[in-house]
Amino acid sequence: MKCRIVFVLCIFVSISPSLRAQMITLAQAQEQAIQQNRRLKIARYKVDETSYKITEARSRLYPLIVANGMYTYNGVTQDLTLPRGSIGVLPGATPIPLPQQDLTLFRAKHHLFLGNVLAYQPISLLGKIKDGIKVAQADVDLANTQVSQAELAIRQGVEKLYFGLLIAQKQQQQALATIALTQAKLYDLESTLLAGKTDPVNKVGLQADLANQQQQLLQTNNQIEDYTADLNELMGQPTGTALTPTPLADSLPVLPPVETFLERAKSGNLEVRQADQTSQKASLGVQAARKDYIPTVGAVGGYLFQNVISDLPQSNYFLGLQVSYNIVDFGRRKASLNQRLSQQKQADENRQYTQEHITGEVEKAYRKARQAAALLPVAAQAAQYRRDEFKLKNDRLIAGLALKRDVLETQAALTKAEVDLYAAQLAYRLAVSDLHLLTGTLR
Repeated sequence: MKCRIVFVLCIFVSISPSLRAQMITLAQAQEQAIQQNRRLKIARYKVDETSYKITEARSRLYPLIVANGMYTYNGVTQDLTLPRGSIGVLPGATPIPLPQQDLTLFRAKHHLFLGNVLAYQPISLLGKIKDGIKVAQADVDLANTQVSQAELAIRQGVEKLYFGLLIAQKQQQQALATIALTQAKLYDLESTLLAGKTDPVNKVGLQADLANQQQQLLQTNNQIEDYTADLNELMGQPTGTALTPTPLADSLPVLPPVETFLERAKSGNLEVRQADQTSQKASLGVQAARKDYIPTVGAVGGYLFQNVISDLPQSNYFLGLQVSYNIVDFGRRKASLNQRLSQQKQADENRQYTQEHITGEVEKAYRKARQAAALLPVAAQAAQYRRDEFKLKNDRLIAGLALKRDVLETQAALTKAEVDLYAAQLAYRLAVSDLHLLTGTLR
């Protein structure tokens, strides 16, 4: 008896933290996970990073303005001079020396300045730049789709852990009821042993059963602890935070026809959407690769200042067109175009495969939900029979026509039936949740 009391106290200590835990609903757990999950935050930052690529690509539409400057201190102050007659002499009646007098080619200065401002506006590349902007936007769309996928995965992950925690708590109640029944049997057996009306081996068997049941209870407690830690991690809070999930409402979601989910999956499934976006991005890459065959034309203008050569003007302005074309590239442009065409074919095939695969996944998930729904009436009927049996035996106990052990046996059977019913209900909810995940409508 002393050992039994000690064990019950240990069980109470292991369960008692949940009594102080914060009550939390499924919606609250999912919302907190969406707001605080670390991996989801990383995915959102990735969207911010990708969105800056649009600004970078759009900036290429406008002129590129570059300023350069140079200052040099010249320590040599001797002018560069072409002496008179150093080139030669023109023959004639009066020979003429070349040059006729000393010619200063470069007047030495200590401070030399050279600077320019150059502006370049692409013209022929505008179409390719616009394609680049569309590619950057496609990257942002893909990043947003990945965030949506991560959010749905987080929601379903929270849902699975929440359901698992609820089932584990029910199993904990079942284990406690079974232990109470075995302890009652042992108590009755000890009385019969004192009277010499039973074999001691029966006591050993019950003690073995009790040990197994206590082990099962401890395993269930460990499972609850693991589910709680994983759920806390998804919610972005310390894993040791005590949680008590609120039981779900008795009403179960309605299962619409399979055609409804198939139709929603065509436009709402995030894998299909991502495959479409990847295909569009590949198509833009092909367009950009084709424009590599167009000559590069751009408007160029600028301003030049110099005081190095005195005979040249200090300021000079210029404006014109710059044209360039790579005549021979040894197959580089063709190879690049073929790569883009191959990527487009891969993306198109992947889109077709994804659509077919998702259709099969929806049908499989619907079949699973339908099978889970078929188990609900049977589990509910079994639980109701056990409730009726428990009521009858409890009434007989009050009337003195039944033993306490008989009531405990029925109570243990009732707890198991309720656990089975609860597990069937959560399995059905999870199957419907899978369908909403596949159609992108999980909330």
